[in-house]
Amino acid sequence: MNKILSILEDIFSKNYVCSLCLTRLFYNPNSKKIELNLGKKLKNKFKKYILQKKRNIIIKNLYKNSKVCILCKNLFFNIKKIILNIIYKIQFYEFNTFCVGIKIPSDIIKIEDEIRTKYEITSGDSLKSFFNKILCRIISKRTGKKVDFYNPDLKIIYDMKNDKIVIEPSSIYVYGRYIKNKRGIRQTREYCDYCRGSGCSECNYTGYSKEPSIEGYILPVFKEKFNAEDSILHASGREDIDVITINTGRPFVVEVRRPLKRNVELKQIEDEINKKANGDILVKNLQFVNRNVMKKIKVLSKYEEKTYLLKVKFERPVTKQTLDFIVSQLTNRVISQRTPTRVLYRRKDMVRYKMVYSVEYKQIDKNIVEFTIKCQGGLYVKELAHGDNNRTNPSIASLANMNVEVLSLDVISISPELEKKLNLS
Repeated sequence: MNKILSILEDIFSKNYVCSLCLTRLFYNPNSKKIELNLGKKLKNKFKKYILQKKRNIIIKNLYKNSKVCILCKNLFFNIKKIILNIIYKIQFYEFNTFCVGIKIPSDIIKIEDEIRTKYEITSGDSLKSFFNKILCRIISKRTGKKVDFYNPDLKIIYDMKNDKIVIEPSSIYVYGRYIKNKRGIRQTREYCDYCRGSGCSECNYTGYSKEPSIEGYILPVFKEKFNAEDSILHASGREDIDVITINTGRPFVVEVRRPLKRNVELKQIEDEINKKANGDILVKNLQFVNRNVMKKIKVLSKYEEKTYLLKVKFERPVTKQTLDFIVSQLTNRVISQRTPTRVLYRRKDMVRYKMVYSVEYKQIDKNIVEFTIKCQGGLYVKELAHGDNNRTNPSIASLANMNVEVLSLDVISISPELEKKLNLS
């Protein structure tokens, strides 16, 4: 105690420090309960100590009297106002958990570091840590919500320099699968040709083209139901506009950004999307997930098993012997694919190596054949058919030694075991 009193004598001879800053300098941060009156008790003991030494000038620095605390710039004198503002702002959000953060000017941090170094003060808490603890306890008590520093629904940040409160709702992630039953539907939305995304009467002020798309059917419903700022589709790969995706459907995660609502029935979203799409697409198995699932499906899409139904037309009648040869050469074969000519404008020109696991065929006519191809994710199946001027090797065309035209392509299975791998229902 004598050491603390000596430290206080030197500090108060030149500056003013508020009671709560004294508390946080000298209390035990590992204790379950913060003794908020510790600073006042220290001031009272110090006052008696100073009176005995007849140092009246120092006593004047013990109390505020228009002085500014050198350690917090009177932050704690404004804490009631800050809490009231926070309570007002968060009432517009649905949430179960939250955390509090604070942005502190560097000069304030520097002053405290200098004082702690000078007097070898190793106890207590930093201004940031102490402020967060105090606010978390008070807000939790007033709202009944739980504190979660690792994965909160709501982040409350106080900007000390600008005296500003920022509320950051965490994104919501919803996993599901979509089935695309109709050709002519692209996956991503196109910007409106007239306004290029800013919104105009031609696009009903959405910023997007009226052409149908997977995103166009799915994302507006999520945005509306969660009363969110934005929603983004993260799909496990993508199909061309002229390709359908059936049976298992394509896995996806919708990221809902800055939602006001969180307690939303996903079955309602599912029903509304399917009603709006009128059978063109179908979403199913919607469920809440965490951000890691979004990351995983992006990685796994490059390696997970996919099955395609490919219908092609050979330029000449094709024999069973030739078809059997194609199957034998493609089964369990690594395919070398240089970036397809048709996507060079948006993809890096490089060689990729993808695996074909199995190939089966059904001959429909003399020169029309339907192939069922099970392969690694990321394989360009159309190019596997026609070869893309030998950019894909081997290909059905090169093995048959004749030109091949793609008539249709259906995705009939994508990562059928993915839910088990992700521990989803």
